[in-house]
This record gives sequence, C-alpha cells and structure tokens, in this order.
Amino acid sequence: MSLSRLAVLVSTALIGIGLPMPAVAVPTVQREDSPTAVSWLQKAAAAPNRLSYRGTQIMTAWGPQGASSAMFDIVHAASQGSEISVLGSSAPGAKAFVQRATSTGAAIDGGPLALLQATYQLVDKCCTDLIGRTAVLVEALRDDQTLAARFWIDKATGLLLQRQLFSVDGKTMVRTTVFTELQFEESEFLPHLPPMQPSGVEPMGLGKVDNLRSQGWVCAPELPASLKLYDVHQDTSNGSLQFSYSDGLFNVSLFEQRGALDPAAVAGFSTTDSPGVYVRYGMPSYVVWSSDGIVYTLIGDLPPDPLGDVVRSFAHDVPAKLTAVQRLGTGLAKIATWLTPMGALSPKLG
Repeated sequence: MSLSRLAVLVSTALIGIGLPMPAVAVPTVQREDSPTAVSWLQKAAAAPNRLSYRGTQIMTAWGPQGASSAMFDIVHAASQGSEISVLGSSAPGAKAFVQRATSTGAAIDGGPLALLQATYQLVDKCCTDLIGRTAVLVEALRDDQTLAARFWIDKATGLLLQRQLFSVDGKTMVRTTVFTELQFEESEFLPHLPPMQPSGVEPMGLGKVDNLRSQGWVCAPELPASLKLYDVHQDTSNGSLQFSYSDGLFNVSLFEQRGALDPAAVAGFSTTDSPGVYVRYGMPSYVVWSSDGIVYTLIGDLPPDPLGDVVRSFAHDVPAKLTAVQRLGTGLAKIATWLTPMGALSPKLG
C-alpha cells in the first residue's frame, strides 16, 4: 500500500463535509471577533447538514516535498453524507462514503469551530466572487495580527467554497482547498454500502485522560502551535490510543502504542536532526518515533516548522537494533483508517 496516496484521501475526508465532532471545552478569550464573521462560519459549519450538492474540489499543500495536489469529485446528500471519488492518476475510480454528521459539535474543514474562535480573531472582509458565485470573505488573524486563514463562504447557501491556510509569517500559503465546480441539488440520494468504520475503535472522550496518565500514557492537554486536545479514541484490539488535537485550523492525531519501533516500518521516511525521529511530508505529514516503551505516530496537516516544534516537545529514544521478537512496527496502514472511513480505500491505492 502507498501511504502517500492513502494520506491524500484520509485528509480530504474532512473537507467541509460536517463530520461528527465532540463538544469542545475552550478557555475564555478576550478577542473581539466580528459577529458577522462568526455568524458566517457557523452557517458554513451547518451547511452540509441541510444542503445537497455535486462538485469538483482541489486540495493543494506546500512543504519540503514541494507542492502536492489532489482532485476529487464530491456528491453530497444532506440526509446521508458524501461520496468522494478520486480524479486523476493517484487512484482513479476509487470511492469512499463519509457519513453525515450526527453530533452538535460544529467544524470547519475538520477543525472544531469552538477552537477556531478561541485561538484566532475572526474578521469579516465583506464580499467577493468565486466560481461565479457571490461569496463572503472571512479571515482568521493571530494575536500578532498576521493572517492565519481565509474562508470564502457562499453568500446564498453558506457553503464553504474555499479555504487557505498560511504559515506564521502570514504570507506563505501552506494549504488550500477550493471548489472549481459546484451545482446544488433539490435532493440527492446515495446508494452506498454501510460506512466502513474500523473495527475495535471506540471513543473515550476526555473524561478518562487522568486515568490514562496514571497508566503511563502521554496525554498532553496542549501541544506547541496552540493545539488543544479535544478527543480520545482507543483500539480495543491492541490497546493503542489516538489523541486528537486542533487549533481550529490545523489538525493532528497522535497515536500511542506500547512496544518498540521497528525501523523497517518507516522505510522510505526521512531522518531528522533528532536521532530516532522519522518524517514523511505530504497531505498529511507523518512523523514516527519511540520513547520509554511507547511508539508515537503523529499524522497531521501542520506546516514543517510548527510540526517540528510539536515533535521536539516529546522525548525520543536513540534507535537500537531489535530482535525479531522485539519488532513491533508502527501500524501506519491500520491507524490511518482510524481518521475516517476513507481508509477502506487502502487496498485500491497501490
């Protein structure tokens, strides 16, 4: 299986579809958001649950690997969810179904709206045009007033048409998703198989974090780059854990599994300045390391610099030669399927 190809689909399943999100506890903030900006983002978060549409969407990310792009055909039924088909050469004809959101936690492009409001100042920049439609432009600013993100929201329907993310300098674009074609439908029905959720993965929520810490798991409430812990899942088949972090724009999942890192499992990854840390940049990026009997796999869409800050906040073991009995691997192919039902496509991706 090609992890880079799977990664494209895993990250894309979160694009403006309205996946279920848990309620997020956020700190009180003093920022003065534009009420109209917040209102438009709330409409964008709710739009997929009341609108049916067909469209073509392009995702592009920039990083040390250069530019990576993928194109998708999306058929969305408000009452069911989205069927996403890969266009182009990466996995032509591959499809997956992403179920409609059922919880009240609002999300924009996969990031919790509550954390977006808590982390950034939201500003209404009035109106513009995109793909022949009148759109409202909303910007997210950091505390130093540098630009963090732009959102183009369809004025007539509230659907998110385009999102751009910027590095800490406020000028360098690191990620964009945009509809190039869009057609709204009165109603839509998707004949599909039941959503293929990975077996044995159960939500734990934040209520058991203290207990997990007492068992030796690293359950940091916050990570560098203003990332806040908002959800926890466990794979009951092997006891490994997934910790989900976000600042409302960028999202990372940190997987922890007891054992030793098998270097063969990260063949094709690049080494870093930190011994024992392996990285593969892309959509999304992967970083793997081990420490004190736990193998860590970080998967996310952070730019390289903040991604490095996150990884450096953890301890790392110096690589050692392992016996055949000690080799565990990282389970990259399996843990990728935790993120969305898109992982069911992995057999078709090479």
